[in-house]
Amino acid sequence: MGKYIVHSNLRPLGTQVMNRTGGHTFLADEPAVAKGTDAAPNPVQYLLAAVGSCMSVTARDLDNKEKNLTIKKFQVDVSGETTSYQDGSSRVTHIDIKIAAETNLSESDHAFFLKEVVRKCTVHESLVGSIPMDISFI
Repeated sequence: MGKYIVHSNLRPLGTQVMNRTGGHTFLADEPAVAKGTDAAPNPVQYLLAAVGSCMSVTARDLDNKEKNLTIKKFQVDVSGETTSYQDGSSRVTHIDIKIAAETNLSESDHAFFLKEVVRKCTVHESLVGSIPMDISFI
């Protein structure tokens, strides 16, 4: 079990938010059309990046544990759609995930590897049931 803590502070400039976790700091912002300064990705972009990053880290973790696996390429493209509602709220209503991977595995073992990446990805598994997602292997 892991515990993660992120401290987020709204800055006095536009919609900039400075985030701190561990020894890392990173900025979040909104585009200028949303009264931000476009100085960093927005929170939805970070959510989508979290999906792709988690799948990539999971692939590497499997690679490190399986001595017969060599990953030649692993790329995840994630896109998301948001819906705005009359009450001013919005939410991510769909995520599309495309995974392009090349390994040294047989076709059936490669397919199993990709399914394991999805199954063991913490961020993906946390979102299942909350946001409809389509995953394709290309």
